[in-house]
Amino acid sequence: MTVVQILSLEAVGVSKPVKLYIIRHGEAQPPQGLRGDAIRPLSTYGEQEVMASGHWLANYLAEQNADALDWLIVSPYIRARQTASLLRRQVKVQNEQVNDAITPDGQAEQVSDWLFAELQHRGSKVKHVAIVSHMPFVSYLVAALDKTIEPMLFPTAGIAELVLDAEQWRGKFIRMAVAEPD
Repeated sequence: MTVVQILSLEAVGVSKPVKLYIIRHGEAQPPQGLRGDAIRPLSTYGEQEVMASGHWLANYLAEQNADALDWLIVSPYIRARQTASLLRRQVKVQNEQVNDAITPDGQAEQVSDWLFAELQHRGSKVKHVAIVSHMPFVSYLVAALDKTIEPMLFPTAGIAELVLDAEQWRGKFIRMAVAEPD
């Protein structure tokens, strides 16, 4: 497990934090002929990557006394849906939603605004949220949520952890977690 940049919640200054885990799908099979990007499935290695990341996320949630993700938001693309399915084998999910706006060419600023509005609407019962999507969208979304950082490279099945303050419409990048398959 490789972990980059760790901050404490006290340093972030959020009183009622929402933890957001932005997850890039696992490694996908290469495009074949005329097959569209949306239907590319995970490779065998990609499945292993996701299982390793799911194991890390399940353990991390347990350390925080969280028994589930409150909300899982997933791209409609096959590899993202497969990633979500593999995550659900290890992490309990209260609510899941497929969102057409979080594809590779999604508009991160618009999704950021939508996410903050939804979190305000859903209230304090939502504390742990995950988004499963694609590059470059995941990179731009982290930067849209935390204006202090530049878009970053995301490894396949990498998980960016952020703390969100829905009342102030601001986020803080905490770290990038990358779990290697055995």
